[in-house]
Amino acid sequence: MRLNSTTSLIVKTIPGILLMFAVAVLAKGGEDFGFHWRGLEDFFGANPVTKTVLIDAFRLNYVLLSILIGMLIGNLIILPGWLLAGISTSRLFIKSGVILLGSLYSFADVASLGGTAILLVLTFVVLTLIFTLWLGSKLGMDPASAAVLSAGTSVCGVSAIVATAPAVRAKTTDVVYSIATILSFGVASIFIFPLVGTLAGFTPHQFGVWSGTGILSSGQVLAVCLAFDPGTVSHASVSLKTGEIYNLTRVLFLPFVVLALATYTSRTVQLPDDHINVHTGLWGKFPVFVLGFLAMVLFTSLGLFGQTSPPSPELTTIRKLYSWFFAIGLAGLGMQISFSELKKAGGKPLVVGSTAALLKAIGALIIVYLFIPGQP
Repeated sequence: MRLNSTTSLIVKTIPGILLMFAVAVLAKGGEDFGFHWRGLEDFFGANPVTKTVLIDAFRLNYVLLSILIGMLIGNLIILPGWLLAGISTSRLFIKSGVILLGSLYSFADVASLGGTAILLVLTFVVLTLIFTLWLGSKLGMDPASAAVLSAGTSVCGVSAIVATAPAVRAKTTDVVYSIATILSFGVASIFIFPLVGTLAGFTPHQFGVWSGTGILSSGQVLAVCLAFDPGTVSHASVSLKTGEIYNLTRVLFLPFVVLALATYTSRTVQLPDDHINVHTGLWGKFPVFVLGFLAMVLFTSLGLFGQTSPPSPELTTIRKLYSWFFAIGLAGLGMQISFSELKKAGGKPLVVGSTAALLKAIGALIIVYLFIPGQP
């Protein structure tokens, strides 16, 4: 009985997954699957004007194109219900890609990048958390509302908001306003960060440090790193390699942030009628996909996938696979960015969240510009 229900659920996801795949092929090209279409990125790159403006300046590539096309589809077309189950798997594709991304690292790489990442990320997590709570209090925000917003700005965006809400007994409206604020700032970041990184003259490594520290959400970190430095099968994206270490380091702080905010609000917040009722244990907040990432690092360090430079056929296949997972997942993520939902951001949450996010991005930009070398 359970097998039949699982099979039925998988079948229901197929139409939506095929739509995301079609968007990815439109943006990225289909040569890996025997199609002659080389993708919109190659199309725009063939014209000197669009290449200079879109490709060179705004870093428009298959990643941003997948998101943009997905956003257009999601907002201009009323998607039927039979597509939504598949589109909802977008985060699964992204997390699967992050797991495979572990094939780019050895434990020496993780240790080398991880030391600086822990110090820098911890500093920004704590400072952003404190500032958001302080500004929210100054503007008269409810403590629970300020708490969920501070989790979103300091750790990992929407995931942190959803994880924190039950622990601080937040109202449903608090969650909605906070998510809309984070998404609004995040959508702008996807297109602004690559441009600013180019103007600042950042190397791919510096850009990875900046985005992994200064951007609010994991999906946005992934998008801007690949937009700035898409890499190739033989030369993987340095921005993505660096940015994901910083991002994963930040995500690992989530259980402790949830615990701290729950303690902070426990004496002042009363249980509302429409509180979010989900499991609030720390293990429920642990990003289990990180374990898969570390397992891939272990396999690569042991040489189970062959040589890393030049990459073995096995590693070449893995790199192609995670690039497609990212393209498919980000296309679906774009379809779930609703302009009507973004309009819900307003009032105090918008002011507090946007101010905290902007200061975090600018602060990280200054630190990277002054103190982070161009090469790891």
